[in-house]
Amino acid sequence: MTAAKQYTNTRVLINKSFEGATPNKSHFRTETVTIEAPELKENELFTQALSVSLDPFIRFDFSGDATESSVIGYVLSKVLDSKNPLYPVGSTIFSPAEWAQYSHISNPEHLADVNRYDEAITSSGLAPSLFNGILGVPAFTVWHSLKQVGDLKAGETIYISSAAGTLGQIAGQLAKRKGLRVIGSAGSQEKIDYLINELGFDAAFNYKTQDKKQALLTAAGPKGLDIYYDLVGDDTVDIALEVLNPNGRILSIGVLAMHQNAAPYAPKNTINILMKQLRYEGYLVFENYAHFPQFWEEMVPLVKSGEIKFKETVIEGGKVEALGEAYVNVLAGKYSGKVSVQLASL
Repeated sequence: MTAAKQYTNTRVLINKSFEGATPNKSHFRTETVTIEAPELKENELFTQALSVSLDPFIRFDFSGDATESSVIGYVLSKVLDSKNPLYPVGSTIFSPAEWAQYSHISNPEHLADVNRYDEAITSSGLAPSLFNGILGVPAFTVWHSLKQVGDLKAGETIYISSAAGTLGQIAGQLAKRKGLRVIGSAGSQEKIDYLINELGFDAAFNYKTQDKKQALLTAAGPKGLDIYYDLVGDDTVDIALEVLNPNGRILSIGVLAMHQNAAPYAPKNTINILMKQLRYEGYLVFENYAHFPQFWEEMVPLVKSGEIKFKETVIEGGKVEALGEAYVNVLAGKYSGKVSVQLASL
């Protein structure tokens, strides 16, 4: 009987739960252990991490009695062993996985959330890191939600909260390409300038220093507001319900406020949904991955040509030990655009 191959594996664990808005470096710890390649069951995968996507929702890994459990995030990985015909050995996948050099992906929910990227990366000729952001799940979420739920029409006005974030930037640019008037909000003058001067937003305001309702009314002008693209999930939705034109739409896409430790927000003036015949609809990306080929067909040329602009930060030559600190820096806003930590090359 052949002995199982052994690997030296460094992984990140939750060191302790936290109180307050966000974890800090002390809430993570790393350990390095020698592991044997697992004996896989049907559909399971054994992978090597290439690039780790740092996303705000990871803070929810700390909920409950999570101490000493692994941190789970989205990881671009190479398949080393497979019992799944969709993802053979050697393929490149994007999936939930441990913050670790090597992961045994066995959780059915994680296996249902695997996407194969190797063919798309090779054919595009673009950097693999882009498939964590502008050509990955974040941008796909925006692209497909606008198509499936947005019902965009040229000449309409859309307002995007958290517009300078990864999803907001993409939403604004795609809406502009459809002929809409685009309004965004962000939390600094630097971000406002970027939205208007670099991304081509028609108007933007600082939600921290301006009255949100008055700023939105001024930006919308006499034609009013037709769509609210909600990436925050806070009391801004009450303003949108008041300001929206009859037959307007609210697309509930993100809950940034909850990532910042706010309680889930319940809208107060929902009577406007009835009286204005509004549509208020949520969107979850996980059921729609079959549309990725069409997304890449449209978006890869736009990214290559520079017609779609984006920012990303790639921490190259990174180590697993640095993931906790890098994640804390993401939450503190110390990086620009989508942030990835490269652990190995394709």
